[in-house]
Amino acid sequence: MAVLTSSDEIKQKIFEKLKEIVDPEIGLNIVEAGFVRNVKIEDGNVLIEIMLTSPFCPLAFFLINAIKEKALLIEGVKSVDVKVIGFGIPPELEERLK
Repeated sequence: MAVLTSSDEIKQKIFEKLKEIVDPEIGLNIVEAGFVRNVKIEDGNVLIEIMLTSPFCPLAFFLINAIKEKALLIEGVKSVDVKVIGFGIPPELEERLK
C-alpha cells in the first residue's frame, strides 16, 4: 500500500470514506447531501466542518461519531475533530430536493 504523503491525498481519501455514511432520513450520503462543508488537515490532525439541518437533529450524535470513525481509518490521520458550523439545508441538498 502506498504511503499518503500530502494533505490533499488524505483529504481526498477522507471524502471517499465519508461517502459511506448515509443519512437514513434522506437516503443520501453526507458528502453528496452537502453536510460536509470543509476538511482541514495539519500534521495529521483533521478538522471536519459540517452543517446539520437543525440544532435538534436526532442523528447529530450518530453522524459525528461515524465521521470520526471513518476519518480515523485513513492512513496519516492522527486525530479527528468534528465541528458543527451551521444549521439549515445545504445548497447541494436543496438542489436534489427540487
